Amino acid sequence: MSDKYGELDFSVPPSQRHGIAISGELTANMKRRLPELPGLLTDTLEELHIVTRRFFSETTNRSAAVVGNHAFNDLGSFMDCLLSGDGRSAARASRSLYEHLVNYCEVMSSPKAAERYLDHKIVTVNLLGDLTHGLRYLRGTAHKRERSRLAKLKRDSLRPLTEALARFGTGFRRDWSSRNLYDRAAAHGYAGHYDTYRLLSQVTHGSCGGVLGSHAAGSDYTVHRTGPSLELAVLSYLEGFTFFRAFAKEVGDRQNIDTRKLIESIDTLLDHWPIYRQALTDIDALLWPESPPPGPVAIVAIYPNGRARWFFWEPTIKRVKPAYPPENCEWMEDRFRRHIKAGNVDIPPNLDGRPLTSAVYGVQVTPREGSSWFPASGIFVPDAKPSAPWLMSE
Repeated sequence: MSDKYGELDFSVPPSQRHGIAISGELTANMKRRLPELPGLLTDTLEELHIVTRRFFSETTNRSAAVVGNHAFNDLGSFMDCLLSGDGRSAARASRSLYEHLVNYCEVMSSPKAAERYLDHKIVTVNLLGDLTHGLRYLRGTAHKRERSRLAKLKRDSLRPLTEALARFGTGFRRDWSSRNLYDRAAAHGYAGHYDTYRLLSQVTHGSCGGVLGSHAAGSDYTVHRTGPSLELAVLSYLEGFTFFRAFAKEVGDRQNIDTRKLIESIDTLLDHWPIYRQALTDIDALLWPESPPPGPVAIVAIYPNGRARWFFWEPTIKRVKPAYPPENCEWMEDRFRRHIKAGNVDIPPNLDGRPLTSAVYGVQVTPREGSSWFPASGIFVPDAKPSAPWLMSE
C-alpha cells in the first residue's frame, strides 16, 4: 500500500474518509459478501470449456466460428470484471455479447451475410497498415522491420479492399453488414433487448449518462468518483448473462452441439443476481463519501528563518508534497510575512522548527518532480490547520 494512505483510518468505512478506498478493501468486501460467486463462475467455465471445444471443432460456418471466438473470449473477460466489481469494463463486454448474439444469428441464417462478414477482414488489414504512429518510438532494425510489415499490409490489402468495395458498396468500409444492428436484431427476435444495448453503449461512447455509478450531483455539490462502478456491474451482470444465455441457446438450436448444461449453469448465475445486486449495493453505500471531498490546496509556509516554501496539500489523505512556487509568488510570500509580523497570527509555543502556514486559494501549484508524500503534521502545527483563507490570488 502506498505511503500516501498512511494517515487514513481504515477502521471506518470509506464514506467517512472522503470516499478514499484501496482496491484490497473492495476485494475483501466482495469475497465476504459473495462467497458462492467464484464457485458458480467456475462451474460455468467448466461447462463453457466443453461447449467451446465442440464449437470450434464442429462448426463448419467460418463466419460463425469467428463470432464465437468473440463471444467466448468476451464472456471470460465479462466474468472477470464481475468478480472484481469493474462495472465499466463489464458494461462494454455485456454490450458486445449482445452484438455477438445478433451477428451469430445473422451469419448462420444468410450465406451472403456470412460472406460479407469474412470479407470485411480486409478492412481491418487495411486499417492496420495505416497504424504508423508507433514507428516514432522504434529505432534501428526494429523500426525497419515494423515499417516494412505495415507497408506490406497496406500494399497487399489495397486490391482486395477495392474489389470488396466494388461488390458491396462504399458503406462496407464502415460496417460489414448491409443492414444496421437494430434491423438484424429485429429479424432474429432480439429487438426487445436493443434499448438495453443502447444503455450499455453510453459507457463506450462516453455519453453523459455513461458515468452511472461514478458520478453524483445534488443541488449544491458534485462528486466524481474514480475506480470501479459497482452500479454498472450490477446492471451488466444481469444483461450480459442474459445475452450469452441466448447465444448458447442459439448454438444449441442451430448446430448439433449440446449446450443445455451450459445454459443451466448460466441460469444458476442469473438466479444469483439478487444476491450480487444486494452485496454490491451495500458495498457501494460504504464507498460514496458522506459529503463532497475537499479539493487540493496550495500551501505557503514561512519558516523561522524567514524562508518561504510551497506545498501541495491533499486534505483527503492528510498528506503534502513539496511543490514548485507559483509564478509571481513573491508578493504573496511578503504579504504573509507582514501579516505575521503585524501580530495577526498566534504563534504557538510548540512549533519545534515547523513553519507558519497559510492556505492560498485560487492558486495552483505543481508537486516537485520526484518528491514524496509525507504527513501533513510535518509542517502543520499539531491540532491546527493552515491559517484562515485570508490570502487570495487576486
